[in-house]
Amino acid sequence: MGKRVYNFSAGPAMLPTEVLEASAAALVDYKGKGYGIAEVSHRSKDFDAVMDEVKARAKALMSIPDGYDIVFSQGGASQLFLTIPWNFLQGSADYVVTGEWAKKAAEAAKAYGTVNVLASSEGTAFDRIPTGWTPAANASYLHVCTNNTIYGTRWSTLPEHPCLFADMSSEFMARVVDVSKFALIYGGAQKNLGPSGVCMSIVRKDLYARIPKSVPKLFNYQVLAEQDSRINTPPTFGIYILLETFRWLEKQGGIAAIEARNEEKAALIYDAIDRAPDFYQGTVTDTPNRSRMNITFRLPSEELTEKFIKEADKKGMVSLKGYRTVGGIRASTYNAMPVEGCAALARHMDEFLAANGKK
Repeated sequence: MGKRVYNFSAGPAMLPTEVLEASAAALVDYKGKGYGIAEVSHRSKDFDAVMDEVKARAKALMSIPDGYDIVFSQGGASQLFLTIPWNFLQGSADYVVTGEWAKKAAEAAKAYGTVNVLASSEGTAFDRIPTGWTPAANASYLHVCTNNTIYGTRWSTLPEHPCLFADMSSEFMARVVDVSKFALIYGGAQKNLGPSGVCMSIVRKDLYARIPKSVPKLFNYQVLAEQDSRINTPPTFGIYILLETFRWLEKQGGIAAIEARNEEKAALIYDAIDRAPDFYQGTVTDTPNRSRMNITFRLPSEELTEKFIKEADKKGMVSLKGYRTVGGIRASTYNAMPVEGCAALARHMDEFLAANGKK
């Protein structure tokens, strides 16, 4: 394998080299059997074993208690913005809008009932987690997106609610959470867990009683769970890569160890921002809720921004351009990003400031 760059892409994102190598080997020849894992039936004993292990490792890593199912699906988290209220919204649901994806989730749910947007930080360009809101007493659930991929905020302290739904696409298994505090956790895999094309949901089983008979089996969470996510052919190779990622996470010491590493990584970059606030302007004003996964900031001009990106690219740091509607810089530092990558970016920031800042 050639030299690997530090890929700060927001997703699909970099995966651990060890995971890629193990998955590539299994793709060509699975356990020396003369066929690859992507060539086996989703109902074969080979894939039965993959599904059993991937769920067992997920349960162990996240300490998922009894009373929950793990469901894998296709279509991305954006499809689940529709599927989830289709299954579970009865009457009304509460949404707190902290970014583009939370806003889209709230919009999608309107087709299935009343959506109460309790609070939104859109008026201040999603630079904070909104406060001062109260859940409705009769709402089906409270929905939040725990980490804002585009604008760089996160819920450092998650709200408490008897039926809390959370889109964790961009920080799944990046920090320790108490699963028992949630009714539903879901997300796309393409940031921390694996490739695009796979979604993972952790569903509290008592929710199934809400599902209307009108929901087709293909989109019915209970049916998907009962059929082990195989009502139709699932993204088998993508799920296998998740298995290799979970094995890798265990070797790193589990999610608590990964969280500590993620804190260290983010601190390196935030310290570089905070050392030069007149040059590197963080887009998040709500400092306690700055994301550990997506670090966003701006330079004094578009010209300097382009120069910063080009020079970083030459140093082996890629995909630092901010989201198309936001601009600036976005460094996504998911689990697979090593500490060395964040240290390299912090050095580049200091060197670029020295060469281009005010004399």
